Amino acid sequence: MARVSKKTRPRRHPVPASAPGREDPGNLVERMVGSLWRAVAAGDLLRAELEAATCMALPRVGQLAPGDAQAFISKVLVKEAIRQPSADGAAMLRLLMALGSPATKRSASQALGQLTEAGMYPPDWVTGAGKAIPVQAWRRYDVFGDDEAIAVTFRYGDAEHGVVGQIDLTGIPVAVAVGVATSAASLIEAINREDDPFDRTEQIDLAEARRHLEAPLARGDEQAGAGASVDTVAYLPVARSRVRRLPAEGAAAVPVFTAADRAAAVDDFLKSPLAADVVAADEDTARFWAEVLTGYSSRLPGEPPGQVGPRKLAHLLLGHVPNTFDLSVEQRQHLEPVVTAWTGWSAEHRGLDEAATARLTESLPQVFARFGPAYDDPEAVTARGYLADLAVSDADVSGLATQVARRVFAVPLPVSASDGTPVQVSDPAVRRALTQDEFGACTPHAGLTQEEFLVAVHRVIAELWDDDPQETFQAARRMFASGADRHDIIHTLAERPA
Repeated sequence: MARVSKKTRPRRHPVPASAPGREDPGNLVERMVGSLWRAVAAGDLLRAELEAATCMALPRVGQLAPGDAQAFISKVLVKEAIRQPSADGAAMLRLLMALGSPATKRSASQALGQLTEAGMYPPDWVTGAGKAIPVQAWRRYDVFGDDEAIAVTFRYGDAEHGVVGQIDLTGIPVAVAVGVATSAASLIEAINREDDPFDRTEQIDLAEARRHLEAPLARGDEQAGAGASVDTVAYLPVARSRVRRLPAEGAAAVPVFTAADRAAAVDDFLKSPLAADVVAADEDTARFWAEVLTGYSSRLPGEPPGQVGPRKLAHLLLGHVPNTFDLSVEQRQHLEPVVTAWTGWSAEHRGLDEAATARLTESLPQVFARFGPAYDDPEAVTARGYLADLAVSDADVSGLATQVARRVFAVPLPVSASDGTPVQVSDPAVRRALTQDEFGACTPHAGLTQEEFLVAVHRVIAELWDDDPQETFQAARRMFASGADRHDIIHTLAERPA
């Protein structure tokens, strides 16, 4: 697959990828800050950026709360830079401003102001931080559409380096690994290496590279958790700063596939010889599964109906379907023959060769074996309740995702009962009880009685669930974007005049 593996991962300035689990935290911080000071003293811009990014990633790797992580950066890195006023300290602050969060930028900017007032200015070399010049871009992808790696080279002066992001395409595209190569030539060689029969490589425009990378990197930054490597957590801000240097306009138009295209693909499958037996057995069920499979495979812009890979099939059948659809006995009974036929049609429809077709279909028995437990899992049963009134087989998958996000905001996914019984969130009475548990002890303001406040909260939850009026969720999104907590948002909306 097109992944940043040992074969394709770029060579870069080494960082202690597993150090946080082996080394005393105090020693680790001291050592990494020391490495940053040495890079700054050497005037090595790329190395200094990577060291600064790694230092800022330490609290996140240690899974500190956002407030604690920011406190670490302010108390350790920013104060370290001004402890001994110097041009090097000013350089460190400029690096933090170039790569840090808005809060880090503010803290570092204020500290830099103190140094400049004392006559300490950043050296010329650091003023170019983040201003690398993009040179060329490459895309390595698998023939199934499950993942891709986008590599872009940049120039600082006469030297070129590269950034590569591995993008998982099985769900909403997200960057799952990021690397930085100090040698652009080594990166290009690795990305073009012919070491996987199902991988392909192409050179792409810089604007297209931005389109492939920008949103997945943002999601990767938001979702990077305990499973992400130190390198990825550290280099995500470096990669995002580089992507902002790429042109925003000029990429080729993305093909648009409509509901009509999906319907045509479904009809094509049902009329094909591969579907003859499943149609004869139960045409309605065959159509149901064809619509589910085709709808998911074309949920992203530019992705045609019928585009599916081994990992995407597993994601679809073990995640999307159990969390979305209440299946009839007939639909569960005919799952295996219809999906097998549709997968064969997908391979034929896309012109996959014999080896790729075998690779696509060989994992199906294992997925089928895991489907029953995945579908019957109490958490999946609860999740289906969020879409019980909306999840039809030919529904727009991206639209369903939007509906789920809004409803989960209104009523967060509850924990199953102690006996494993799923929570039926599709029942308004259950949602009302969950809301009562969450807000029953809140102290209302704005002159409301406790009873009036709870009535208002139930009204807000219902408006969010139904998206009616839409202005309620729009107001909630504005408050959330400004940093407000979900509970506080609903509390505030409930206190507003109806």
